[in-house]
Amino acid sequence: MNLLICDTADNALADTQLHNTVKMAFLDPPYNTGRKFTQYSDSSPLKDWLGMLERTLTAVRDTLTEDGSIFVHLDDQYIHRVRCIMDDVFGDRNYVGTIIWEKKNRGSFLHAHLADVTDHILIYAKDKSKMAPLVHSSTEVGKRIPVHNKGNKPSVLEFPAGCMTFNFPDQTIPAGPMNTPTITSDLLDDLVVENGTNKNAFRMTGPFRYGQDAVNKMAETPGAFICPRQMLRPSFVSQESKGKVLTNLQSFRINGSPTNEDARAESEAIFGTEMGAAFDTPKPEALLERLIAAATEPGDTVLDCFAGSGTTLAVAQKLGRNWIGVELSPETIENYIAPRIDGILAGTDPLPIAGYSPSQASYSVRASTAAAAA
Repeated sequence: MNLLICDTADNALADTQLHNTVKMAFLDPPYNTGRKFTQYSDSSPLKDWLGMLERTLTAVRDTLTEDGSIFVHLDDQYIHRVRCIMDDVFGDRNYVGTIIWEKKNRGSFLHAHLADVTDHILIYAKDKSKMAPLVHSSTEVGKRIPVHNKGNKPSVLEFPAGCMTFNFPDQTIPAGPMNTPTITSDLLDDLVVENGTNKNAFRMTGPFRYGQDAVNKMAETPGAFICPRQMLRPSFVSQESKGKVLTNLQSFRINGSPTNEDARAESEAIFGTEMGAAFDTPKPEALLERLIAAATEPGDTVLDCFAGSGTTLAVAQKLGRNWIGVELSPETIENYIAPRIDGILAGTDPLPIAGYSPSQASYSVRASTAAAAA
């Protein structure tokens, strides 16, 4: 059963039934920018705002499983203060890293001194030694991965006999330069190509993606490497599906990460384009999809205790995760979160995620146990 609680985060999460149940928490709290948005005010005395976050983070820690993690999304104004608080709450040894998210396609003219185009996502584990790697997708079997990698430090690699296949006629290639305009590389030994494979071991210099130990391990599979041309640029042929670890840079320029412009368009697609209909500060679904997929498995529970327009909860529902949402404003629950989840359950969601069938698990809405007891 998924759960939506109308209360402050620290009150809601005081319910001991929620403790040790959450695999991943994603928090997108007010940034304390001093601005007033349609759905909420983002202005508090700094001391009060930091105190609220400390209470919230402490409460979230109690909900996490031993291998769970927390992601806190902020701009750069107070991230240094929040990291100090998280060091205290989770222990600095459990700091995992900080994701830099390129949130805009271009800088704003509103910034007088420095255009702000990035946000930050702090990641901590409850116990880093028990946390799994953040793997968000897998390489395909048979995918070719170049051995040379421009920019890496030059080294020498030896390729064992029989480990490489060639897409050109059998011949002997004499030792010598194998340079291209972008990569300098040398063949150090004559290479004998016989029956489409390397009859002898041979060495090359160049900027390589792998070290010798890795090449030796790969070469245990005959034909693990392939070389299509006589200008030797071998590739490793992936023998199995292997997870890709999430990088700490999420950028539309590099890895297709969505932006605030995408998030705004999504909000309008869900809630309409009339003035005030869309949520003021949404996050894009594809960003949450990447993070949730990296930190959890189907059936795990995801927590968002600043639920806002319900992006985290919606993505969790679509990915087959359980979820707990906390939102202080009953109007936000009524106008945004509940209609959004109801649309997914009814099959009218305009933003389906390819490859996933949304969970049909229902949800309940209640005030927190702590608030009711008071």
